[in-house]
Amino acid sequence: MPAVDAEKLKAEDAIRAQQGIKGPYRFGFNHHVDLGLENSGVWHTLSNGDRVWRLGIRCPGAYSINFEFHDYMIPEGAQVFVYNDQDEVLGAFEAGSSPGQDQMGVTQLAGDRITIEYVEPRSVHGLGRLRVGQVTHAYRDIVGATKSLGESGDCNINVICPQGDEVRDQIRSVAMITVAGDGVCTGQLINNCDNDGTPYFLTANHCLGGSNWVFRFNWNSPNCEPTTNGPMNQSVSGFTLLENSATSDVALLRLNNNPPASYNVYYSGWDKSTTPATSVTAIHHPSGDIKKVSIENQPVTTSNYGGASCWRVAAWDDGTTEGGSSGSGLWNQNGLLVGQLFGGQASCDFNFNDNYGRFSVSYPLLQEWLGTCGNTLEGTDLPTSVAEASASSAFLVAPNPSTGIVTISLLRGVVASQVRVLDALGRVVEQKAFTAGLERIQLDLSTEREGLYFVEVNTGGNRLVERLVLTR
Repeated sequence: MPAVDAEKLKAEDAIRAQQGIKGPYRFGFNHHVDLGLENSGVWHTLSNGDRVWRLGIRCPGAYSINFEFHDYMIPEGAQVFVYNDQDEVLGAFEAGSSPGQDQMGVTQLAGDRITIEYVEPRSVHGLGRLRVGQVTHAYRDIVGATKSLGESGDCNINVICPQGDEVRDQIRSVAMITVAGDGVCTGQLINNCDNDGTPYFLTANHCLGGSNWVFRFNWNSPNCEPTTNGPMNQSVSGFTLLENSATSDVALLRLNNNPPASYNVYYSGWDKSTTPATSVTAIHHPSGDIKKVSIENQPVTTSNYGGASCWRVAAWDDGTTEGGSSGSGLWNQNGLLVGQLFGGQASCDFNFNDNYGRFSVSYPLLQEWLGTCGNTLEGTDLPTSVAEASASSAFLVAPNPSTGIVTISLLRGVVASQVRVLDALGRVVEQKAFTAGLERIQLDLSTEREGLYFVEVNTGGNRLVERLVLTR
């Protein structure tokens, strides 16, 4: 790709920041391209008749590269992978990765070179269509490629710190959004009156632009201090816009795919009353950085900002917001969503005056999808799957949460052959066999990292799954 003048772009960004514009936070420059199976890359035919197409893309000096497929039609059995020079891999992307759509955005990979690989089985020869229409050169580090792990101010607080203890569930609802390829906003999954796990997602109206958004969940530092990188491969691509309005700077989306169960997401509850919150918490990705939390212990007040009806946070007691925080939620003292960030002057240097579009004003527009069930609705986890429901009547995992030593106990009459423990990425971290007549197995997971795991027990050919949380 051509060279990018990063300093000129950063100067333009500084002017926007001075105007109190929180986002989308620009991190990259979009190259418009036309790179497809017919005009680019190299084909190789394997001995069994399968074909592999590879395309290398280099953006000199980039911190990371992301891109958009402007033509994405993958037949059943074919797969797409993307990898960089550090052996990081995205995929496999398959036919169902962009349901009902013929375009798809792909999230960032660190470094200035990536390779796209399309594997086409002999049985579907010539049926696939792939065309890269946009390549984004990241002139800011939003993947933690450097030690600073992003560019947010040093007053920002990682969500794993004690300030996040009251909103542990709500933190799981929040995702960083790659907007139009070159920008970052924040948003959150939101519950509806049916409590059915429909992937409704709330963000800001002023973030809208482009259609191939990528939503990255659970990008959290595992440590309060120092900040260290977390998983970056828990993403979902694409959405349908359901409603948007400038009157409260709101946008309601439906994600094209439900986040997988392994992401352990949460659907935030909300409060549509007009009563000002007595204290508030914000959860967001400032400057496209790893997820942060901010606290204000004083009541919010009503305001009009940029023509929108807002809740005003006069000053943050802990943390702040920045560009990239746009669209992020504001939760009241009861952990219920009351708004999403529009803009304001707050930063680590001047921590005052942030304005959030009021959910009470937005709700009449959103009611068609969220339903009618009173002024408040509690949040919810993913609906329990059939396998998980069956698991609860077949075996027990204790203690749960655990610090590392876990006992798996079969209930009366249950016969099992094997138990496996998988991490949130699906990797097997522990595995043991049940011998004849054995009803209890103890596992030592004390060397594994904190987080969500899945305990899988094989009973007569059926695989039953329970969730396990490691915490220390």
